[in-house]
Amino acid sequence: MSILKQYELLDKLIHQNKEDEINEVFRKILEDTFKLVNEKIEKEQTLDVNNPEERAAIRAMFEYMLELWDEKAIDEAKAVGYDMVYLVDDQKIKEMFSMFVIGMLAGLGLDEFFEKYVKSNKVYKDMFFTEFDDKIDDLVVKYRDKFKEEFSS
Repeated sequence: MSILKQYELLDKLIHQNKEDEINEVFRKILEDTFKLVNEKIEKEQTLDVNNPEERAAIRAMFEYMLELWDEKAIDEAKAVGYDMVYLVDDQKIKEMFSMFVIGMLAGLGLDEFFEKYVKSNKVYKDMFFTEFDDKIDDLVVKYRDKFKEEFSS
């Protein structure tokens, strides 16, 4: 089953509040997404946000990064963010992943970052938070060098 179709199933399960099935489907989404991401890396290709299947994979990696961040697995979450900056072909989504990594570099919790900096009422491509409050500029200036250092290593 495609990643996109699995997300359709996941969305239905979420509305039905079937927790065990939700976890199983999301695990399978991640498994299939990791396969796709590895294929792209091996072929030196990027993920195309305009391709519905690849957009679903980008969504999975974004949700995975947020889950890791929420669970305080910051190094792993940052690694996902850095990888996606490299792997996504869309400038707005590259910037989105960069801003979320900068939030982690600043030591913020996920909820605090969303409350202070993310304009969650605006979404891009139906699922991505690419709009941020102007206050984020201060974080960018403060953590730009650390971001560049970690990103290039």
